[in-house]
Amino acid sequence: MTQSVHRAAETLMFVAERPRSVGEVAQRLGVHSTTALRILHALHSWRLLDRRPNGTYRLGAAVMELGQRALESIDIRDVALPFMRDLNQATGETVHLAILENGHVVFIEKIESQHPVRMYSRIGLIAPLHCTGVSKAILAQLPPAELDALIDAADLTAYTQHTLTTADALRADLKLTRYRGFAVDEQEHELGIRCVAAPIMHADGRVAASLSVSAPGVRVSKRRLMEFVAPLQRAVKGAEAELGRQPG
Repeated sequence: MTQSVHRAAETLMFVAERPRSVGEVAQRLGVHSTTALRILHALHSWRLLDRRPNGTYRLGAAVMELGQRALESIDIRDVALPFMRDLNQATGETVHLAILENGHVVFIEKIESQHPVRMYSRIGLIAPLHCTGVSKAILAQLPPAELDALIDAADLTAYTQHTLTTADALRADLKLTRYRGFAVDEQEHELGIRCVAAPIMHADGRVAASLSVSAPGVRVSKRRLMEFVAPLQRAVKGAEAELGRQPG
């Protein structure tokens, strides 16, 4: 059984390089062509391999599905937390991690500010889609159809006089966010609170989460907020690199 598993695994890795014929697989494994064909048929039956019209085999849809599930099983909190701590140390301010889940952006981790005056937030809280840094950082990276559906369904309530309350204004802000690589919440959700956020991306281009730094405006000016962009982007790049090293 162990030998069969090893042969199947080696076949998958061999075919992953490029489509292979039965003869090539047999030569690689050092087995008769009938044995190679039996292995290929078994992998094909599980959709791990796909047989091409010319008789060669390539990776099948099930391999892609397994890879997707492996990526989704990674706990982004475990990946991001060390970089969140670094970001908190670099800025001294509150750091949040958020994800998109069932059409809502949810805070899943938080490190408090080192200062006595802090903003209110809690893990599990839903962040409005149109007026928070974590939400806009995620929305700016979504495929057009998914973004359109979320904007169409969004309640663009005015939380402050700075809130974006029209779809056109939100789309323009998201376009700028995508271009520069980070989102800004300039007292749009809560008066007196400024925030800058950036997306954490999977290697395949999907957005995994967003990371933000938030601070009271009495302590952090617009100019000072922009000084947080560099350490924020370092934290994001660190998390993305670690995410890419995870199994899967």
